[in-house]
Amino acid sequence: MKNAFAIVGCGATAIAFLQRHLDRVAACNTPAGTIYLFEKREDFGRGAAYEADLQSNILNTKTGFITPYPHLPGHFQRWLEDHPGAWRHAFPEFRPTPESFAPRALFGVYLQDQIKKIVLRGASLGCLLVLMNAEVCAIDLIDGMETVRTRCGLSIATHKVLLFCGPLAKKVDPDKYDERVLATPYPVARLLKTISPDERVAVIGARLSAIDTVIALIEGGHRELIRMHSRSGYFPVVRGTQERVELKHLTREGVRALVAQNGPLQISDLVALFRKELAAHDPASTSAVIPLPAPPADVISFIENEINVSQAPRIWQAILYATNGFIEHLWQALDDTAQARFMREYFSFFMAYRVSIPAENARKILGYLRSGQLEFVPGAFAAPEPVDVPGLSIRGAGWEHVYDRVIYATGFPRDANLIESTLLGSLIKNGTATCHPMGGICVDPDTYRIQGRTGSARQIYAVGELTVGQFFFTSALEINGRHAFCCADAMQWREETHRVERVEEHV
Repeated sequence: MKNAFAIVGCGATAIAFLQRHLDRVAACNTPAGTIYLFEKREDFGRGAAYEADLQSNILNTKTGFITPYPHLPGHFQRWLEDHPGAWRHAFPEFRPTPESFAPRALFGVYLQDQIKKIVLRGASLGCLLVLMNAEVCAIDLIDGMETVRTRCGLSIATHKVLLFCGPLAKKVDPDKYDERVLATPYPVARLLKTISPDERVAVIGARLSAIDTVIALIEGGHRELIRMHSRSGYFPVVRGTQERVELKHLTREGVRALVAQNGPLQISDLVALFRKELAAHDPASTSAVIPLPAPPADVISFIENEINVSQAPRIWQAILYATNGFIEHLWQALDDTAQARFMREYFSFFMAYRVSIPAENARKILGYLRSGQLEFVPGAFAAPEPVDVPGLSIRGAGWEHVYDRVIYATGFPRDANLIESTLLGSLIKNGTATCHPMGGICVDPDTYRIQGRTGSARQIYAVGELTVGQFFFTSALEINGRHAFCCADAMQWREETHRVERVEEHV
């Protein structure tokens, strides 16, 4: 098939790529052709992050900011205002103000609408988009073509394959499988069907997934005590009221200048740049900006304070968020030793302060802690194991708790060998892909082509969580959308493009 390529995983990142690809087709910079969209889930567009779920599961980015399209800020907000009939009946209590935090499932409805419009737009530009509801389990190089194989026995030869797999779950050791231990909480609606309100529950983790889990259970009528276990002891900060800022010192150019002058940077170099940036926006903040990297001694007091200070602008947060446009360059400016040290000593601290939560969720968690229905347990602990009495035991230094259910809410595993994916496992096994020492798989930072140990030039590319080691922060839609656009721009095609008349405007 002429100019055929395949996309594995049809979520928000795939939508961003397709939008950019069709823009390039319309501008005669890329040839039209056939695009196969493989999605193992029933719904196309939602992906794992925005699947149908409880309305308590909300975004942590404001409605006015979130969009899959880097060049169309506010697109989701405008869609909500222009298409109330598409969502109001299912989300009658939501008010789409720019400052609101929408249910993740509502954003999924929006993405479903986008993929439908993209398919129509593609047809108007001479691109055939074929939606394949199937799981890809292997990609074989046959006669110079990347042949996609599905679990249901289908094989399709294409010129290129793009992996937009999204967050994947952790492997479960079949020898240690226990139905009482859930490897992921999503969709959280499932928890209400499988967990009795009177069961003792442990939630492993303390970031966004864990918070979604606790809120879903308690709002769904759970009565027994829930404990949230955090090895690091950190709890996310609360998002302030600040607007976005334009950086002056902590910029891509500033980092490049430092590297050119001194070579690879150390963590202290980036901290110094951050402090200089903060002083430029808030001259009064020349001393400690973010608390020292130590977990809170009292999580209730910590959340109370966070809710209070979040009612005003938090400039340091705005500065951190403003690095979304080039955060991978900050990461790549560090040498290997500094990267390893950051992951070992500062990653948990960084994520707690970089990935904030809405005040609405903070208030809910605070209420649960105050009432005694939720406990926060910091510190290291051993993996759950069966005990003589019915239940699962979790042991730490000087303590032990027994549960009926254990829910892992720790997000995407960075180690590619631990990811539950037949496709990824086969690519690593045959040498097409290699594990990155900082997580995920190795990709070329400019073309996004995956790099294998065999040295063969395969036409397989990846954007999103699989590239976490190369790009560091790949869990934000804004960042993955930008990478998807860059990937589309970097894509090379052999034959010349031909003029295609535009029939439909941008989605």
